[in-house]
Amino acid sequence: MKNKTMANNSSVQDMDCRHKDFPVSSILFSELEREPAILALTITAAVLCVATVILYFLTIKFIYAHRRLEGMKINKYKVIVMLGLYPLVSCVCMLSLLLPRTTMIAELTIAMYMALCIIMFVRIVVDYMGGFKAVCKEMEGEEMSFRTGPCCCCCCCPGVNKQRVNRVNLKRVNFMTLQGAVVRPVITVLALILWADNRYILGEDMSPSAASLYLNLIGAVSSMVAMWAMMVTFRSLRVRLSDYNIGKKFAALQLTIVVVNLQGFVFQILAKYNIPECVKALSSTVRAYRSDHFLLIVEMLLLMIFARFAFRRKEESYRPPSREDREKLQSSS
Repeated sequence: MKNKTMANNSSVQDMDCRHKDFPVSSILFSELEREPAILALTITAAVLCVATVILYFLTIKFIYAHRRLEGMKINKYKVIVMLGLYPLVSCVCMLSLLLPRTTMIAELTIAMYMALCIIMFVRIVVDYMGGFKAVCKEMEGEEMSFRTGPCCCCCCCPGVNKQRVNRVNLKRVNFMTLQGAVVRPVITVLALILWADNRYILGEDMSPSAASLYLNLIGAVSSMVAMWAMMVTFRSLRVRLSDYNIGKKFAALQLTIVVVNLQGFVFQILAKYNIPECVKALSSTVRAYRSDHFLLIVEMLLLMIFARFAFRRKEESYRPPSREDREKLQSSS
């Protein structure tokens, strides 16, 4: 009789594990009542999320307090949008922890906002110099290298050579970043339409028959091209803008993009091998996304602290270097 009861319990658990859909909040909360450790982690995540939002508003307060500085005034709204990446990721991840069926919306929102932040960073860098016309005038006769990651490096793109800094090449770089802001919303709309028809399912990205595979491939290529343009812009102007802490600002954004994408990819692979294991109504895919989002909340707080350190500084307007400094810049590049 005892063996029969254990067999029935195991068969029920197997049936629950085959159910890969994200549960509704009522089922999740009933599971949390039985698992005090998971409940404690959820509360901890909520506290960290609130801390990230508080740090964001404190940084905004500093920016508005120094809005009279010309360099701060130029990029005020762009900086606010860029810094908004950290509380946004934290809040949507917290929402998915409480309402599991919003996980896909959270993933698409994060991807779309990161594409916007890449554009904002490129615009910030160019605006520090005084705009695209000022960049062309300042770097007249110089070259910008397109041999950089993530799309090209010295060994995998032998045909990609250095290009002269002019209006045409700057427009190309600008277009490479803008396409991400166009492609990502289109992918988001298509994904939501397919999701409403049960044709877009998280956790099935590796299946050739899954629509999410092709949408994610297009999104990945678009993101890589946008990041490529961001890298080209940063490498071309980082020496001139060293006084603006541009290296740390770039690192704050790049770390966020790498952490969000790489960590999510690792958890998706682990879910294919049932890691972490299924627990009743929470399948391996659901638990993998929940683990990923909990870690993202922790990481966004740390990255928000780092970004606040990079952006929370007084910045004057850009002053072109003298002839001697320009010769040093050309020799160093």
